[in-house]
Amino acid sequence: MSNCAILTAAGSGQRMPSSKKKQFIEIAGKPILLHTLDKFIKALCFEKIVITCPASDIVFLKNLLFSKFDYNPGQISIISGGKKRQDSVYNALKIINETTEIVAIHDSVRPFVKISGILQSVELAKKYGAVTLAHPVKNTIKQVKNSKVLKTLERKNLWEIYTPQTFAFMLIKEAHERAESENITVRDDAELIEKMGYQVHVLEGSSHNIKITDHFDLMLAEKLFKDLYEENTL
Repeated sequence: MSNCAILTAAGSGQRMPSSKKKQFIEIAGKPILLHTLDKFIKALCFEKIVITCPASDIVFLKNLLFSKFDYNPGQISIISGGKKRQDSVYNALKIINETTEIVAIHDSVRPFVKISGILQSVELAKKYGAVTLAHPVKNTIKQVKNSKVLKTLERKNLWEIYTPQTFAFMLIKEAHERAESENITVRDDAELIEKMGYQVHVLEGSSHNIKITDHFDLMLAEKLFKDLYEENTL
């Protein structure tokens, strides 16, 4: 039995004011995607890592990984993503070996995920079948419609969901197959498991595990990288 990681890098980065897609913007001389990839390689528990990206980026990404940065092509596969993130993940699941035990699915623009969180997620997925990293929300959350507050939600029950989301391979593959056949669209992979009637275990992760989406996130990421690197906690 083996484990596999899926890194989704098919986003267009429309909210990032840059000529580069957000996953290819460099921090400390290295694209964000590669900082993220390094975490999953250093975890030493994934025999295979599948990266999904637009078909137009495949040649560029292969040259970046295997020529410029000398990553191992035997461990990493690069495939075409789909129109939606959900489609990209399903494309990856279809090429993963059936003997795989655990699959961790992660946003390529979350480079500050802790290796300890990745490892804990894998172990808990073996026990529970479905695990997501998350963090309790810090601010008061209100439900709003047409610029009017409907109600204030109980903060102690609200969590911000991160990745990786980690699953027993056969469970998440079945969930995506069902979604494909029944035309189900969800916001994340954990929701597919919820719709199957299974529980998703929540693992509290570091609040540093931000998703770099816009210019503010990028500025925060550059500051985080500098501070964590200097503290030797990156």
